[in-house]
Amino acid sequence: MNEELPRYGTGVLFVLLATVGWSLAGVFVRFLPGLDGWQINCWRGFWMSIFLLVYLVAVYGGETASKFRQIPLPALVATAGFFTAGSTLYVTSLTLAGTATVSVIGALSPVFTGLLSPWITGERPSLASWLAALMAVAGVGVIAWDGVSAGNLLSIFVCLLVPASFAAQTVALRRYRSFDMVPAICAGGFFTFLAAGVLGYVFGGHPGGGWQVSGYEMLLLALMGPLQLSIPLALYARGARHVPAVTLTMIVMLDVVLNPLWAWLGAGEQPAPSAYVGGAVIVLAVVIAIFGDRWLGRQDMRPA
Repeated sequence: MNEELPRYGTGVLFVLLATVGWSLAGVFVRFLPGLDGWQINCWRGFWMSIFLLVYLVAVYGGETASKFRQIPLPALVATAGFFTAGSTLYVTSLTLAGTATVSVIGALSPVFTGLLSPWITGERPSLASWLAALMAVAGVGVIAWDGVSAGNLLSIFVCLLVPASFAAQTVALRRYRSFDMVPAICAGGFFTFLAAGVLGYVFGGHPGGGWQVSGYEMLLLALMGPLQLSIPLALYARGARHVPAVTLTMIVMLDVVLNPLWAWLGAGEQPAPSAYVGGAVIVLAVVIAIFGDRWLGRQDMRPA
């Protein structure tokens, strides 16, 4: 266990840094008011994958192609597929339900991860992990309570698929942690580029589909792809080697706290009182997820 602690700590640090990167999404979107989710996801996914491909070539050189082939086909399909599904479903969910509703339902990701982990990774979430997950859901609920709408059955179902997709991607990364899964994420970005491009034409009404953006917008998306997706996802994939699946998704819940923080610091948007209460609950939940088992003198979620 002592040998695992440094690696666990490093993994937690990687996931924390990944969460900070993901939380910059709102900042970038502020500078892209003329684009909808299809256009943003389309080119964000493309530039993410281009950056990851450059990174892989820099690290592995001529062995880059073999790194793609080394990943078992189920792992490649699952990781790339769930990344594409999660990105696409998130955009779809925002067209069917309010942002607050999507946020609250999205907070169920640690719960889905806890349900999937015993079957996929062999990790049984501890009592501390379940407590932290439920606290996180409650914290997001406090923040978004005023904006939650019931919606219809279809919208709720689509919203549920978003955290389910992220949970499935997380357990896939954890299940195949002996492989470098960055190539699989890279493939997922290219799939998203194609899917969002087509769906931007079908549902977005753009003559050029999701691919239709201006030169200025393309420059911002070329910056957004690496900073807000590529680097965080590479860090997340590395962190997944040493951190249990539920803890991974719990740390990512800090995105709910960081997003309004950047808006406050950068644009002077004063958070609502509920944001302070809900944010404090989420931070406490994440602390319990990271340290709870060790406080109780247990090893983190041991494989079955």
